[in-house]
Amino acid sequence: MPENQAAKQHLSDQDTPFDLSSLPPMKRDIVHALHSVADSIPWVLSATLTGSFLNSDNLSGVSDIDYIVIVDQLHRERFESIQTAFQQQLEPVVMSHGWKLRINPTLGPLKFNDQQTAVLHLMLYSREAHIKHVIESPFTCFDWQLSPVNHRASMVDIYPAFALQPRHFVSARRSITDYLNDYRSRVVSYRELICNDVSYEERKKLKQMTVRDQHEFAYHIIRFLMKNVVKLFSRSNHDLPSEALQTAFFHYFPAEESSIRALFDELSTCKHAQQFDRPIDHLDERLESFAATFEQQFRSTFHSRATRHVVFRHAPTSQNYAEDGSVRFLGQSNPEILPMEHTALGELSDAVSSLCNPRYFSSPQTRCQQSLRLLGSTVEFATDDRLQEINYGACEGMTVQAARNSHPALFQAWQQGQDPCFPGGECTEDVLQRGLEAMSDIWDNSPSDTVTCTHNVVLRCLVGDAMGVPRSQWYRLRIPHLAPITFIRTKEHGVYLDLMPEVEQQIFQSFSDSVK
Repeated sequence: MPENQAAKQHLSDQDTPFDLSSLPPMKRDIVHALHSVADSIPWVLSATLTGSFLNSDNLSGVSDIDYIVIVDQLHRERFESIQTAFQQQLEPVVMSHGWKLRINPTLGPLKFNDQQTAVLHLMLYSREAHIKHVIESPFTCFDWQLSPVNHRASMVDIYPAFALQPRHFVSARRSITDYLNDYRSRVVSYRELICNDVSYEERKKLKQMTVRDQHEFAYHIIRFLMKNVVKLFSRSNHDLPSEALQTAFFHYFPAEESSIRALFDELSTCKHAQQFDRPIDHLDERLESFAATFEQQFRSTFHSRATRHVVFRHAPTSQNYAEDGSVRFLGQSNPEILPMEHTALGELSDAVSSLCNPRYFSSPQTRCQQSLRLLGSTVEFATDDRLQEINYGACEGMTVQAARNSHPALFQAWQQGQDPCFPGGECTEDVLQRGLEAMSDIWDNSPSDTVTCTHNVVLRCLVGDAMGVPRSQWYRLRIPHLAPITFIRTKEHGVYLDLMPEVEQQIFQSFSDSVK
């Protein structure tokens, strides 16, 4: 399977290609024009058409054509030339149907409502900016990955958003806090691209809300939280119809269902009828009530009634790498850790200190026990054999290249998507099953938070499984030494991974190398 193809299938939950023939002629012509521009520019890596434009068989959505274009690099000349290219290719198309064209090259929810005007919302990202956007705005990118209309590489091929995490709802850009702050301030925040001769930056801008903006923004806040909570709990990426979405949301967060349904229905009616002459009564108070009810249920689920479990990889040893820096297969042999400064524990110490009366657990291997001792010489812990590193068998101690030379069939099987055992050792499935069993026993039987020190492959399995990363891609997960990897165990809804942004970026670093 081509690189990231499995991820693409899993992440988008799209089983069949989009049938452009279902669109009216004007929309079909627009799609062909957009793709022809993307094809004509060699530095375009990916182009994705998304949003309401695709969701109907009439001309609704033409006033907001969301087109995300990822390029290898972006600077002033390219920023200007790509807009010119889209203008020249698209304007004759829309004019032939009696419409005007406007290009909106900003990032964010800035909208234009000019009569009989097709608005191309051209969202440009450099490759590096896209990676940053995935990490900082996971809701948006996860949603965009649903689009069945991709050109060149897909967004997943460039850098994927694998799954939503609880922290996203309070710390990500475009979180509930950001949206509510904008609503309360009566502004729409968006970003302009300020380009120079070699690069560009995003500059935050504000636009005062109209009455229409207030109602559409309130609708967006409620729908945004509903659909993303459902995605989080269901561990999927589906775009549900309105009634199914509400049913699913209130299954998880049932408080104040009738009043929230009533507000959402009123806002939906206004939005779809484009009738804003009579503002909804007490909109501010009702929206604030919804937000407070949501936050109370969210905090109850993921904080006050949940336990947190920090798992980390042991400190480095002298045997993790060969003299030339190449990686060794260090499995169940038993070296000691290298000397290190206490400052290397910064993020881990902070994460552990935030826990409530944690219990400690460790792989029986020396490097893990020594790593736990770095957190305090008096730390008491229990060991569990199921937390040991994978048994590399005959490959123990070899570099990857040496193992490839000695056991070519092993690497051929991996390339074919199989999960072979190391000669005389284990396979990924073996480690996954014992790792899940160990964590389940530890977390289910602990009345409080926990800290566990284990190994690279064990953590690859736990992270890959929790994030929905296709198993054939787990080898690409880079587990840093001593980085806190936090799992939240909820009372009713299972376990969720909750990574710090810095740790997440390190773990998924190799996925940013997919397209160069």
